[in-house]
Amino acid sequence: MRGVLLTRHRLIFSCRWSLGSSDHGAETAVSTFSGFRTALVAGALLALLFVYAVTARAQTQEPDPWESARWRFGPLAVTPKVELKNLGWDSNVFYEHEDPKTDFTTTVAAPVDWWFRFGRGRLHGVDTFEGVYFAKYSDQSGFNQRHELSLSALLNRLQPYLSGLYLSTNDRPGYEINARVRHTETGTNAGAIIRVSSRVDLDLSARQTTYSYQDEGFTGQPYSTTLDRRTDNYGANVRYRLTSLTTLTLLTDGVRERFRQSPERDNDGFRLLPGVEFSQYALIQGKAQLGYRKLDTLLAGMPDFSGLVGNVELSHAFGGTTRVTAGVSRDIYFSYETTEPFYIQPGLTLGLTQQVSGPWDLQARGSWYRLNYQRATAVGSAPTPGREDRYRTWGAGVGYRVGRDIRVGVNVDYVQRQSEYESAAYEGIRGGMAVTYVLK
Repeated sequence: MRGVLLTRHRLIFSCRWSLGSSDHGAETAVSTFSGFRTALVAGALLALLFVYAVTARAQTQEPDPWESARWRFGPLAVTPKVELKNLGWDSNVFYEHEDPKTDFTTTVAAPVDWWFRFGRGRLHGVDTFEGVYFAKYSDQSGFNQRHELSLSALLNRLQPYLSGLYLSTNDRPGYEINARVRHTETGTNAGAIIRVSSRVDLDLSARQTTYSYQDEGFTGQPYSTTLDRRTDNYGANVRYRLTSLTTLTLLTDGVRERFRQSPERDNDGFRLLPGVEFSQYALIQGKAQLGYRKLDTLLAGMPDFSGLVGNVELSHAFGGTTRVTAGVSRDIYFSYETTEPFYIQPGLTLGLTQQVSGPWDLQARGSWYRLNYQRATAVGSAPTPGREDRYRTWGAGVGYRVGRDIRVGVNVDYVQRQSEYESAAYEGIRGGMAVTYVLK
């Protein structure tokens, strides 16, 4: 029987509740049932919401983002924001199991969304700058930035496009790594959208993404050894406009991943993901994808994956005063552990926002994820299940809206990770104030 060590919790600021299930492939009947249960829940949610939303008929067309921007200067349109994401305290700065450290912290961000028109061409950029400050443990402070740029041409039945991404951040990369370590992500994407008919579009694309960890002076785990890699995606996405509010999609793409310092992790694979997207004016908003993914590692003895993956993010407003959000996800993520190269992460999230009186609102959120590690084995040996970690959060907040441009909120969030490894287990609380302001 596997021992599970209850870990320390920590509080963050996210509005979800998640429920996940684990799967170690087909080694045991229990894991098979868990994967089936995840598929059943996600599939039922997707089918129910699809039937519900398809009954809606169009009331309003999607607005042109350029037209809805806050500022317009000739062909240039800009929507800048200033966000105080958190001004408060963190009860477990380093995500430690024993003797957690507390500190005052604040995070300020300035995202800028902009569009530029020239003839049939369209240029769209999103630039985000973020500063993170810790009063006592200054080595945890950092400056993060993310830049996205896309160029497209609007022709009769053809829309070629080219886009790029650059991310440099000191935030924790996912739920597995407890340390803050600088890492970058760069990507390029090229393709073309072909208008097959008035309802059908075909999007052909190729994308390359490079992940790199700057841990030369880092005293902890050298993540670059096992996580630096290049990912190539190439495929097609078919979009069918069922109504002006509902679009059906089918994504098929091949995946090729090559690791810079750990070639034993190299793999090839593909994904097949049918889905549905709902307009912001539909009864249900958001999108959902649920399908199949296959990952074949090139070295014998390394684990493979073949099974269900998906991502569902949907919301619905009841009576204009209550909004419920729900999410279901299942996918694979690479681990820095040398003997457990990746893990399957299923989860479900829930959130509730209730307008109580005038500009006041209340929020509740929670999440529950599982990290099911897949273990490498000797050639010719039977596969053995890896460990299972659990990550969960609970949170609540109260907000006050000043006009349509400013929202002030106070939030408290609790986070917990359970693991067989004592060094990976923790708990903690983060609380404070948050402000969002759209510049006029």
